[in-house]
Amino acid sequence: MDYEFKAVNKDGQKIGGLRQTADKVSLARELREEGYFLVWAKEKIQSAGGRLGAFKKWYDRLESSLAFLLKRVSLAEKMTFARHLSLMIRAGFSLNKALDTLTRQTKNKYFAGVLKEMSQGVAQGKSFYEVMAQDGSHSAPSSREASEGRSGATRGKRVFSPIFMSMVKVGEASGKLEGTLKMAALQLHREYALKKKIKGAMTYPIVVLVALAGVAAIMVLFVLPQLASTFSELNVTLPLSTRIVFGFVNWVSHWWYAAFGILAAEVYGLYFFTRRTELGRISVNYILLKLPIFSELTKKLNSARLARTLGSLLSSGVPLTEAIKITADSLTNVFYKRALVGTVADVEKGQPLSGLLGAHADLFPPVVTEMMAVGEETGSLTTILAELARFFEAEVSAATKNMSSVVEPIIMIIVGIAVGIFALSIIQPIYSITESIG
Repeated sequence: MDYEFKAVNKDGQKIGGLRQTADKVSLARELREEGYFLVWAKEKIQSAGGRLGAFKKWYDRLESSLAFLLKRVSLAEKMTFARHLSLMIRAGFSLNKALDTLTRQTKNKYFAGVLKEMSQGVAQGKSFYEVMAQDGSHSAPSSREASEGRSGATRGKRVFSPIFMSMVKVGEASGKLEGTLKMAALQLHREYALKKKIKGAMTYPIVVLVALAGVAAIMVLFVLPQLASTFSELNVTLPLSTRIVFGFVNWVSHWWYAAFGILAAEVYGLYFFTRRTELGRISVNYILLKLPIFSELTKKLNSARLARTLGSLLSSGVPLTEAIKITADSLTNVFYKRALVGTVADVEKGQPLSGLLGAHADLFPPVVTEMMAVGEETGSLTTILAELARFFEAEVSAATKNMSSVVEPIIMIIVGIAVGIFALSIIQPIYSITESIG
């Protein structure tokens, strides 16, 4: 935003003018760094029409509100943040100055707000890990903090994963924050690349299914009702399958809003069951582990994530048991999560992790446990885990490339069956009419 301002230094010299900055707090901070104290500031609305400027201001506030409600920070944004912060620290920026600069550069309004809170927390003397580990929901700002536009707690915990925070904690404690952030950025980049490949593999089947759903909706709403009215006028005895299809079409055409509501409720119910309930998550994870097409991909994907995350945490200096717990939290499949958490107590007693994971042969391929055993014996576990991660990430990449060719025939079979049912339902009455005329 553009601000008109007046400022004065300790010698009484005054300056003023127009400056672009995020807000008044940032303007005051910039002037203090230049040796001036802010006396007065006012936001300037562009002269290209007062109404246009007011509308832009209202739109920016609305956009900011929506971003706050969504509370979403993408993996790519966090990866870019870690990479830029590492470069800025290496260039000699103080942590507070680097965070303040990244706040102004970040386009995501919600993420910018979180970074601003973290910058203010660091300026108050808190460590980077402390401001990152707060969720902003348990402490209210004091009257002095509120008057200065500062909050008592940040929302860093809502944005950054336990993996990222643990790496930052170790980096700060060891004085190697720059290197740790660089390693965290690399970890996020590899996770981002892995997710992108999986999403890319699922794009084609989703597009095909959406297109078919659109064609089916057009048929049900516009084409089939015309055929139904035609058959009704001809007073033809319809087969059972045709009566069922036309009965469904007639109901949808008259009660389309009810059909839409039922469909929306079913989609939300399925989403709620699979994402918000323990039984739903277990059911989905079990199906993915047992389906012939997705079983191997699920095992390779979880093995890659385990090796990459555990290796990165150990390389950063996180203790093994803590690294195991954090890695378990990062895994999406509940069976892998349980298997990994179940090893913590025995690892604390001195048992090797590879042997404990080997008891779950249905989850972990033999190459995982055997190579980890070699790493534990030779003291090169982090190196072995990095090699395993690269191996399984390559396997996932190859599997996702072939997924479209595997899923396509299945979709075609399902579509063929649906089209066949509709075709028979329509052709049978037409054939009956032809026979009666002949």
